[in-house]
Amino acid sequence: MKKDLFSESVRLAYTVKNLRRTFELWGYKEIFLPSVEEYSPNLRKGTKFAYNNKFYMFKPDPTSQILANLKEKRELKLYYILEVLNGTTKGEWQAGIEFIGGNDLMVQVEGILIAITALESLGINEFYIDVGSLEVWKRALKGIEEYKPQIITALSRRNFEKIEGLPIPSAKKEELWKLFNFRGKKCEYQKLNKIIEAVDDKRVFVDFGTIRILPYYSDIIFEVYSPKFGKPIGGGGEYEIKGMKAFGFAFDLKAILKLYEGDLEKTRKIISGELKEAYNKAKQLVRLGIPVEVRK
Repeated sequence: MKKDLFSESVRLAYTVKNLRRTFELWGYKEIFLPSVEEYSPNLRKGTKFAYNNKFYMFKPDPTSQILANLKEKRELKLYYILEVLNGTTKGEWQAGIEFIGGNDLMVQVEGILIAITALESLGINEFYIDVGSLEVWKRALKGIEEYKPQIITALSRRNFEKIEGLPIPSAKKEELWKLFNFRGKKCEYQKLNKIIEAVDDKRVFVDFGTIRILPYYSDIIFEVYSPKFGKPIGGGGEYEIKGMKAFGFAFDLKAILKLYEGDLEKTRKIISGELKEAYNKAKQLVRLGIPVEVRK
C-alpha cells in the first residue's frame, strides 16, 4: 500500500521545524545544495546519470557535496534538510550539520551536543551515543595493514568471525577483540576522554566497536541509537578540509519520525464570521505570532 504522502509530509514538516530552530539557536545557517552535481569520484552516494556526454550525480551525500564546493579556506557553520539517493530512484531524508574551521575538541564536542539538544527539542530523550576513533584502529592495525579492508568491513558489520578467519597472529586477534568489545566512560585515548568529559552526558559512551567507513572521516566518529529502533538514527564524524578541522552529522528523518510522539502543532485560534472581518482578525494575530485557522 502506498504511503499517504500528505500525512507524512505534515509530520516531517513539524519535526524539521524543531530541528531547524535548534540548529539556528547554535548559530548554524541553512545551506541549499543543488540536486545535481557534475560527477566526481569524491562525491558519495547519489544516483549517477549521463547527459550531453557528461556524467552527473543526482542528490549525492551532502557532506561530500559541500567539500566539493568549498574552493577556499573559510569557517562555516551549516545545516541542511534534504533527500539523499543511494544509487537508485529511492532515497532517505536527512537533517544534519557541518562545523568547518573550529578548534580541535571544540568541533567534536559542539557537534555531539547539537545532536543531543536537537533530539531533546523533539521530546526524544531515550537514546544513547557511542563515540569511537578511527585513529585508535589505525594504530591497532599496524603491521597487518594488508588485511585492513577485510577487518574494517567486518567491524562495520559487527561480525568479528570474519576477523577470526584471517591469517594474523592470535595475540593481534585478541587485541582487536578487546578493542571491538570496549564500551565505557573512560579509555586510554585521551582525546576521547576529553570529549566525553566536556559533553558531560550520561547517555554518551566511548565505544571502539563503532565504525563508520566514509572515506573523508579522519578520527572521531559517533552513532546515535534508540532502544525503540533497530538501527542507528543518526551519526557523523570528524574530517579535515583545506587544513581545517571539521565535524558533521546527519539524522535519518524516517527514524526520527517513528520516535517523535509530540504534538504536531500549537493550539490554533479558530476564526469565523464575515469574510473581511475574519481575515482582518487573522492577519493581526499572525503578526503577533499566533497560529490561526479561518473557517466558514
